[in-house]
Amino acid sequence: MKELLYRIQFHDDQQAFKAFYQQQMFPLYQFALAFLKQHQPAEEVVNDVFVRLWQRRNTLHEIENIKVYLYVAVKHAALNQLRSATTFTEADLDNLQVPQIRFCAGAEQLLLTHELQSAIAAAVRQLPPKCRLIFKMVKEDGLSYKEVAGILNISPKTVDAQLIIALKKLTTSLQHYLLPQG
Repeated sequence: MKELLYRIQFHDDQQAFKAFYQQQMFPLYQFALAFLKQHQPAEEVVNDVFVRLWQRRNTLHEIENIKVYLYVAVKHAALNQLRSATTFTEADLDNLQVPQIRFCAGAEQLLLTHELQSAIAAAVRQLPPKCRLIFKMVKEDGLSYKEVAGILNISPKTVDAQLIIALKKLTTSLQHYLLPQG
């Protein structure tokens, strides 16, 4: 990622920007969709953030953590869009509709059966919205507790507590897959 950002900032490399966009777009789109609940506005918000990033590409070195920067920018853009339509508060995080988790096919996931993948997806869909969003950001998008806390304006302890809730609920839902059959 650092090489792409370097090429974008110092060489105005559009191919590097396209590669960076393709790496980051889907998780940011899902994040925007959690707020906006509509595909086209979510896509527009993410694209607008990337357009602004390209316009400010010469100042990329000033951004400490590009991933967190993008999540915060998408969150603010989505909230601004919601505010223009209605009022929205941080408390509304509890009512977010988070899109279904997309599991990447890594070595471990390739071993999972289709039935188990379906069971996991169903169990994740049953999580409370805020819990599901935090679970997705940490477990799928790879953000740290501190990064998620900063993006959502909650404490890292809240992130930890929500992940504990998520893991307990998932363990309960998937218990018969986790215990040896005998």
